[in-house]
Amino acid sequence: MHRVASVLAVALLAAGAVALAQSLQERTAKVKRQTAREAAKHAGLRGSQGTLPSDNSLCVLCHANFREEELVTVHLQHGVTCAVCHGISFEHMNDETSRTKPDILFGRAQVAAFCTHCHGPHTQPEKVQAFLAEWKGKTRPNGRLILQQAVCTDCHGVHAIPSTPVLTGRGNG
Repeated sequence: MHRVASVLAVALLAAGAVALAQSLQERTAKVKRQTAREAAKHAGLRGSQGTLPSDNSLCVLCHANFREEELVTVHLQHGVTCAVCHGISFEHMNDETSRTKPDILFGRAQVAAFCTHCHGPHTQPEKVQAFLAEWKGKTRPNGRLILQQAVCTDCHGVHAIPSTPVLTGRGNG
């Protein structure tokens, strides 16, 4: 009888732990969805400040390669910070192990759709096709291999996180 009670107690504890973990995952997912909606709303306003940071200083602490990166600097000139596209990403900023992803990331299939929210489609598609014909299967100066299914960031900027973190170049010796 005592053994049955012990097994039941362990089962109840395990079920409670699973329920708690699911609850935490659901709450985390809800916060991320809310942040993503807010970031998307601000992105639709082309850099509206709202509650988003007004610069990229927190991001370039760890991602120093973006301090001078063309895509980042041009967008910042127009008030579009990293947080407008990637969310505020508090968990990501506070993860010293670099395992937590930003709130919003884009797969290749999502890049063009997101960029055209503000930029619209290319106005001269024949030039894009000529570019793709010239560069298909070749690597651009920005290190990107151009395929027929090229996306905006294959040609514009070097917007990628390197496999090894790039810390600020200031005083890291």
